[in-house]
Amino acid sequence: MKEIITKYLEGRAIPEEQVKLLHWLRDKNNKLFFKNYKVDWKNSSDSELLPKGSEKSWHAIQETMLQSSYSRWQKSRNMYTIFKIAAIFFFVISLAGTAFFISSRNKLTSDFYTRVVADNGQISKVQLPDGSMVWLNSGSEISYNNLFAANNRKIELTGEAFFQVTKNEKLPLVVNSGEIQVKVLGTRFNVTAYPESEKIDIVLEKGKVELLNSNLPSFQYFMKPGEMASFSKVDCKLALSSVNTSKYTSWKDGVINIYNQTLDELCERLELRYNQKFMYSDELRKYHFTFTIKNETLEETIDLMSKIAPIKTEQKGDVIEFEIDEKRKREYR
Repeated sequence: MKEIITKYLEGRAIPEEQVKLLHWLRDKNNKLFFKNYKVDWKNSSDSELLPKGSEKSWHAIQETMLQSSYSRWQKSRNMYTIFKIAAIFFFVISLAGTAFFISSRNKLTSDFYTRVVADNGQISKVQLPDGSMVWLNSGSEISYNNLFAANNRKIELTGEAFFQVTKNEKLPLVVNSGEIQVKVLGTRFNVTAYPESEKIDIVLEKGKVELLNSNLPSFQYFMKPGEMASFSKVDCKLALSSVNTSKYTSWKDGVINIYNQTLDELCERLELRYNQKFMYSDELRKYHFTFTIKNETLEETIDLMSKIAPIKTEQKGDVIEFEIDEKRKREYR
């Protein structure tokens, strides 16, 4: 370091050496050594090398140079600290931004839903990501998010659907149909939950399902095969009965079993089957119907209805209106 100090005092030190000297002078002991060495250098210097009277000026220049260099170094050091702090700040901000992006991405991902709809007058069949099969009746739909089968098996249902569920004890399948949730591991069952209907019907064909109600924590029922559960949206009561399940599930195979149903109930089924609107008078509500629809056209089905009850039809725009056939009404009695 003495060589660099000497070159500095003589004005021959290059920029790299000046920087090295300034770093070295950060130590207090080095500063003291530098001052003593400068005094010795001054005393040993050949005064004839400098013009007469200029020695004082020379040393003043040296002090100015040193102070200027030190100030520049101190400034650069402060700027380095500022940039370092700024770098840390922007790094933290970038981490927060990245975390927000990932969080937002996850949120967006969890909100991405697949929706399957059965058009009016049609029956749709779909295989879920877990291998389960779902048949959707006319005008019905299901939706599930892209995490289905990964960390959940939740399905939203509007309308009527038949489920053939792949068994997974670690991840139960839950069908949410509004007031009622059907929780299953692996089974075959039918759910009818049209928004305009005052009830939700669940028919269990095979296996076991658990019925829950998000609005009633104490509500819980385990269904048995061959059982039908009807939940009333009006009074929140559950009615149970033993049924021939095929009468309620055969629609998925294109077969509709009508068993002792009123004209109200029948027209609901026909509207789904044929995508046709119906109107009728209150007098016709007392008649009940029992028959099976397979491949019959709407005209053939109406003809079959007229043989069971004294009704006649009239097309009014896009609506078919059922009316009492007075002549046949007397015969019907």
